[in-house]
Amino acid sequence: MIITRAPFRVSFFGGGTDHESWYKNNGAVVIGTTINSFCYVTLRPLTPFYGTRFRLSWSKIEEVKDPSEIDHPAVRGALNHFKIKQGLEIHTDGDLPARSGLGSSSSFSSALILGLNTYLGKKVSIRELTESTINFEQNILKENVGIQDQIQACQGGFSLINIREDGLYRTLRLDISDELVRKISQEMLLLYTGISRTSSDIHNANKNLDQQIKDESLKQICRIAKKVNSKILDGEMKYEDFCSYLRESWLHKSSSFPRSKLSENLLSIYEEAISAGAHSGKLLGAGGGGFYLFLVPKEKQNRFNEAMKSYKINDPEITNEGCSILYKD
Repeated sequence: MIITRAPFRVSFFGGGTDHESWYKNNGAVVIGTTINSFCYVTLRPLTPFYGTRFRLSWSKIEEVKDPSEIDHPAVRGALNHFKIKQGLEIHTDGDLPARSGLGSSSSFSSALILGLNTYLGKKVSIRELTESTINFEQNILKENVGIQDQIQACQGGFSLINIREDGLYRTLRLDISDELVRKISQEMLLLYTGISRTSSDIHNANKNLDQQIKDESLKQICRIAKKVNSKILDGEMKYEDFCSYLRESWLHKSSSFPRSKLSENLLSIYEEAISAGAHSGKLLGAGGGGFYLFLVPKEKQNRFNEAMKSYKINDPEITNEGCSILYKD
């Protein structure tokens, strides 16, 4: 039996600019962190006594004789990619809901790829795992995704990711004891809107938005991310400034939302949370639902939780952990 896990992530700045369509002309900076909530993948050989070759447990149970019959696209793609022929049972679990803006698809992909490599007796470095996960999601699954989620799920930590126009990237991880990182970890709350969606679906839907509006939004998001990156590297970033930049970046992101009842509801949640005591916040992931991140002063969190009690609220912590093997027998 093999058990792997990969952390979920929270993206603060630069979301959307990690897609090739943007960074190939502009470069990009993405700033985010992994949190102490994980996706788990368990693999074990399946004996022939069960009358099936593959057994998969996720939101439903699948029992099939050939990978092509599997409904789960990532598992189907991975089994075919790794040419798995022998019987195998795969279970997946998550500490938080999938399709909610926390990079869960990449967390699952990286944990699955690490598990299958281990199952086949292959050792992979974190860099190799990162590249494999990016390739798997973009070129095998044909998902419309960037590269920040895979980098963060595999490598872990509070990271500054600089992406060059040729797609090469460099990651700088801040120490978890850094004063800014500790303050963010203490005041970070996640609020679940109850609406689930996939990043790829949102990005595909956003293709219909006015290109000029999208480009201007990404231009400002990229500008702010690069500015925050520079101030952190220069040791000039104060927590209050971090919150201010987050508010500014959110305004530019939300300005690109399509006009709809859903957008109105999501924006009203943000205003309600600010009134309840949050410094600042943003909808995580590509938009359309999932989790909000809010930075709430520690002394105001009880008031915030009471005012927002109609929503599920999670109190995460920043972690340095990346994708790893928990158990191998």
